[in-house]
Amino acid sequence: MEEKYSWLGTVSAPQEYPMEIYKGAIVADDFTYGFDAIWGTQNTGWGKEGGTMSVETEKMNLPQHLEFTWYSLVEKKFYTGKWDLNKEKIKTLFDEGFVDQDTRKRTTYNSFVVGLAPKGKVVLWAKGPGNQKEIGAFQAHDTIITKEKAYDNAQYMFKEGFADRMLKDPSYKTFKPEVRKKIEEEGYPSEDVYEVYREKYNWKPDVILPEGGVWLDFGFTNYNGEQENLFAKSLKDDTYKPRAIPKFCGFYWRDKNKNRYAVWVDAFDDKEIFELFQKIGKEEDIDFTIKVNEDNTKVFLSLMTEQGEVFITKAKVRLSRKIE
Repeated sequence: MEEKYSWLGTVSAPQEYPMEIYKGAIVADDFTYGFDAIWGTQNTGWGKEGGTMSVETEKMNLPQHLEFTWYSLVEKKFYTGKWDLNKEKIKTLFDEGFVDQDTRKRTTYNSFVVGLAPKGKVVLWAKGPGNQKEIGAFQAHDTIITKEKAYDNAQYMFKEGFADRMLKDPSYKTFKPEVRKKIEEEGYPSEDVYEVYREKYNWKPDVILPEGGVWLDFGFTNYNGEQENLFAKSLKDDTYKPRAIPKFCGFYWRDKNKNRYAVWVDAFDDKEIFELFQKIGKEEDIDFTIKVNEDNTKVFLSLMTEQGEVFITKAKVRLSRKIE
C-alpha cells in the first residue's frame, strides 16, 4: 500500500504581477486538488501562500502531476501548461520532514504552493510550519481563450477593460499602497527577475554577539520563496549550503544576564544585496554576518569570505527592547 499524506494547495504570485486564476489542478492517483475562477486575483508576494480551500479527504497519495491555466493581468495574456512532478523528490521531502520550532516535534510539509510569474514561469513549493522548499520550476506557454469558449464563472475576465481597471483603479485594491507607489515610481520589476531569484550561493548565517551572549535561533526567507527555521540542533549543525539570497531574516538571543532580545532584518535593498552576492560569486563560502552591540540598539550586516568583508548598508532592521 502506498503511504498517504495530508496536504492542501494554494497559489502565489508576485505583488507587482497579479494573476487571475482560470483553472488548475494538483493531481495524485487518488485525489485532485482543483483551482478555478473562484480563487480570483492572486498577488500575495512571490513564494507567499494565498488562501486554501478545505477538502473532505483527510489523507491522499502524493501528487505526480500539475496543470495550470491563468491570466497575467500586466501582460494581458493567458498561460497554460501541464507537467509531471518528481514524485520521489516529493516523497523524500515529506518523509524527512523537519522539527517544528513551536512544538519541538518532528512534522512535515502540509501544503503545495503554486507560484505563477511573468512569461509563464511556474514554481512549485512544499510548505510546512516555518519551512518551504522548491520542488520544481516549469515553463507554461501562452494561449488564447475566448469569451465564447470560457466557462460561466470566468466570464468577468473577458469584460472590456478588465485588466486595466484591476491594475489602475485604486478602488479595486489590487495593490498595497506601497506597492502601487513603487510601480508608479520605478515601473514593474524585470519579468526575468523570478528566474534570477532562484540562483544559489554557498552561504550560512553567522551571528556575533556581545561576550556571554547566546544565539537561540535563526529564521529566514529567501528571494526564491524557500524558507528555513534553524534552532537547537539544526542551528548548531548548520553549515555552508547552496541557498538563494536572503530576503528576510530574524533571530532571538540572550545576553549574559539571561535577558532576551530579538533582531529582524525586514528587507534588503534588492540592488545592493544582489550586487554583493554576485560580485563574490558562487564558488566562495559566504558568512552572512550580523554583529550585535551590547544593548541590542545597533547591528552591522556584512558578507564575509576568505577574501575579506563587504558591508550591507541599506537593509531595514528592527531591534527589540529587552523581552521579559
